[in-house]
Amino acid sequence: MIFNMYEHELMKLCGICRYLPTGLLRKYDAPYLSRSVIVGLQKFGVIKTQSDKGSYKLTTKGRDYLAEMGFEFSDDIRMDLKRPIYKRKLKNAFWNITLSLAGIDIYHSRTRELAEKDVGYVSSLVIRADKCTKVLAGTKFLGILKIFNTAYIPYCVENENTSIIPGYEREIYRSQAEAAKGIKEIRVIVTGETLEELWNHIHPDSQGEKLLWGMKRIGEALEELGSEYLLVPYTCDGVMQLGFLKSYRNRERLAKALGCETTPNPQLSDCDGILDKTPYIIAIDFNVNRIIRALKQIERIDKSIIPKICCLPFQKSTMFKLLKLYGCQKSIVMTVNKNDIYNVFPEFKKEPVENRPYVTEEGKYIDTNT
Repeated sequence: MIFNMYEHELMKLCGICRYLPTGLLRKYDAPYLSRSVIVGLQKFGVIKTQSDKGSYKLTTKGRDYLAEMGFEFSDDIRMDLKRPIYKRKLKNAFWNITLSLAGIDIYHSRTRELAEKDVGYVSSLVIRADKCTKVLAGTKFLGILKIFNTAYIPYCVENENTSIIPGYEREIYRSQAEAAKGIKEIRVIVTGETLEELWNHIHPDSQGEKLLWGMKRIGEALEELGSEYLLVPYTCDGVMQLGFLKSYRNRERLAKALGCETTPNPQLSDCDGILDKTPYIIAIDFNVNRIIRALKQIERIDKSIIPKICCLPFQKSTMFKLLKLYGCQKSIVMTVNKNDIYNVFPEFKKEPVENRPYVTEEGKYIDTNT
């Protein structure tokens, strides 16, 4: 068998994620996640299903073939599939897949490799595997995402009791971000199953269980970290959101497409444009801090002004919750559909992976029969 591009993509995901969740085609739109590709790789002993039927893992043979293709991944230690760390790795895998489908290169092996890139990501799993790098023991951030001069630090939030030690986390991810070079700002991304769940986990109804000394629940920790934070689910909707995030001058381009005048206004520095005397806030990134700042700026100028907030359809209900929490209900929330986004950002339409034989940089096919 000569490996094709679909098989190559799936094997790489298995390598970077360590454990690749099952049932991915129900969650994402990518042909290389199909059952036929998985069955073919299992048939040739390249990947195997874990005993809990919840994930796939590269075999030694699979890692050897990937190394031949130019991609080397260390093996994970033998893991008890009932332990929480296994579940966390599955969540990490969903985040990696979301990034990859958004056209972000997730296969960097060191943070310093991002120095030469406008956009790129390095996973904490990979950083930890590098014996020359300071161990990230005890930290929970998933990796370092660089988009132009901003570093984004993702955290997976599973429930209202998800907790971190903010000061320690900040110290470690800042040192990692410095290696990416040219970083002027650090922001946090909160990711998880759905946007509604993320909002509820950050704003729980009760105090939750007692935590160890120094630990802070994610809602309180976000305040202590002191960075702006974005809510991005690891879903197809999250793919669209990340595609927007990595597009150059994204908010300005969308505001102009909506007909706004985008000349900077010092009094409305966090707004994105004016149309018919109405301020517009482009909120597709769901940067909570910036949305609130923009609304407060408008309120200071004239409390009678009713701004318009532009978001994706899946964000609308959570946006209303945000407005209610911060006492800014006097706003109009309008949605921009997927086709309109594609018209403004044609680069979003990533060319599908062509299912041709995989060829290495040296021009060699990888054949299982040789």
